[in-house]
Amino acid sequence: MGFRRPHSQGDRVTTLIATTLARFRMTVATLLVLALALGWDVQHAWCTTPAEVRLVELARSNFANLTEAELALLRFAGAHTAPGGGFAAAGPSSNPDDPSNDPAHADEWSKDREVRAAVIWWLCVDPEAIRSTNPQGLRLLGAKIVGGLNLSTVRVPFAITLRNCSIPEVIDLTSTTIGNLDLSGSYTGPIHAGLINVADSLVLGNGFHAAGRVTLSGAKIGLLSASAGHFRYLPEPGDYLAAFKPALVADFKPALDLNGAQIKGQVFMDRGESLGAVMLAHAAIGGDLACTSGRFINPGNVAILAQGAEIGGTVYLWGEQPLRVGAARRFEANGLLAFESARVQGEFIVDGARFIGPGAPPVNGGGLNGPHLEVRSGFIWRRVSLENGAQLRLKDASVGFIVDQESAWPPPGNLVIDGFVYSYFQPSPGDSPWDARTRLRWLALQPPGFHPQPYQQLAKVLRESGDQPGAIQVLIAEQDASYREFGLLGRAAGAFLKATIGYGYQPLRTIGWSLLVVLVGWSVVWAAKRAGVMRATWPENAPTSSELDYEDLHPFLYSLDVFLPFVNLHQEHYWWPDSKTSGQCGLFGYPLRLSGSLVRYYLWLQVISGWLLSAILVAGLTGLMRSD
Repeated sequence: MGFRRPHSQGDRVTTLIATTLARFRMTVATLLVLALALGWDVQHAWCTTPAEVRLVELARSNFANLTEAELALLRFAGAHTAPGGGFAAAGPSSNPDDPSNDPAHADEWSKDREVRAAVIWWLCVDPEAIRSTNPQGLRLLGAKIVGGLNLSTVRVPFAITLRNCSIPEVIDLTSTTIGNLDLSGSYTGPIHAGLINVADSLVLGNGFHAAGRVTLSGAKIGLLSASAGHFRYLPEPGDYLAAFKPALVADFKPALDLNGAQIKGQVFMDRGESLGAVMLAHAAIGGDLACTSGRFINPGNVAILAQGAEIGGTVYLWGEQPLRVGAARRFEANGLLAFESARVQGEFIVDGARFIGPGAPPVNGGGLNGPHLEVRSGFIWRRVSLENGAQLRLKDASVGFIVDQESAWPPPGNLVIDGFVYSYFQPSPGDSPWDARTRLRWLALQPPGFHPQPYQQLAKVLRESGDQPGAIQVLIAEQDASYREFGLLGRAAGAFLKATIGYGYQPLRTIGWSLLVVLVGWSVVWAAKRAGVMRATWPENAPTSSELDYEDLHPFLYSLDVFLPFVNLHQEHYWWPDSKTSGQCGLFGYPLRLSGSLVRYYLWLQVISGWLLSAILVAGLTGLMRSD
């Protein structure tokens, strides 16, 4: 009979572990076989969470034949433990900068990268799907959205990011409510998003391309970023706006419509491009409107329509500063920038910009049009070129101060500043010339016709800055322009008034002219006395030969008596030239024949000059002739 060694405690534990592992392997194998039989995705079976599995199961109960891109979207949306950021990659790479995720080549993508728009809609409206979706929302990269994405009137409970996606059909977001919407780098068709409410940010940049109108009229948006975004107007079949307002669509060709939108923060349209009008009429922007290095192209039409817009920050229409030679990109507008009645709380900066007109001179042909524009701070106009008939029109506009460059001024006839009001010229090296002579060249760039207000405004600014002589120079130039409007006669009258009293702004000039007339009269009377053509009280009260004591003739006092209308020195009363006689006197050694009639004609002329110059002096001193 053999001896049997009793089992130790360690042996029993080892046996139990081995039995458990064997049963676990059998269970796993059974589950794998069952999964394959039911068509489950075994590849991700070890890394899924209950929420992911639940979201996939819910989707399968509503949609047949989920694509790889749809499964990636569902797993990512249901991954509550996933770190923030990242994407559900529809393609082979999760890097947005990878060439495989360029939606410009979406036609080459396989069907595995397709995501049905209905799946996205279901994720946003189905209560069970919403409960299983990560709060970070939907973040899809490099997918092709099939079918029209319609979230109209939907209150989306999470953010949506469709990065580098191809969405060729219409996106309808009319009256949609959402926290964040990011379409960075995506290629889309038209977007109908009137009255959309985006609490935080709407991103249509970073290489975003829209082929068709993007409508955000009446929208409420926290921040709008269209940096490096591309918008292109295309006629849209069945366009409801074209049906009800055909003139608006045909006339403006809108590419991005923000009419009446309310944007709490800033609007970024820098480094982007709009082939069609950007509509900002009566929009309210709480921050800046930044269009740095943007291209706004709508030839012969309106490029930016900001009529009645309220902008709480600064308007940037400028080019980037160059980091190296040739690296700067200018702001460019081929079409009119219309800021009529817009109000800007910050500055209005146009720097490093190029405006292109249509070649002909229509009113709205190109350039910057800002009638009744209000800028609380400064208006900066530097390094600007206006080409092909583009104009700068600031009729009845008002700004705080001006910074500009003479080299950036428009060509003659293309500056409209009638009614333009400003406080001062901000001095800076090489900028803002404020001397009267240079600024008069600025005023001369206005279209033909007399416009008094620009002269008076410039004179007011120069006077308040302490340059009183410069202000007078400008006001005299205003009168020059005024009298030129009355032809040859007006020019002659203007030349006389300018020479005598400087149109009333230099009344003391009259004293000099009066003194000259008196001195000439003194010389004439002296010569007449020497020639013997002056007669004692001729001919009314000629003295008898017995009257030896008679008033002497003093040529200088006689000239004063004749010239001054309100003064009687009794010289003219006692002496008068005899028109019937003539005589001879020496002048600088030469004989001079002088007739009494010629002296009489001169004295009559001197009497008239005295009355006229005296009246002009009084009018000049009292300000009756000044236009201000």
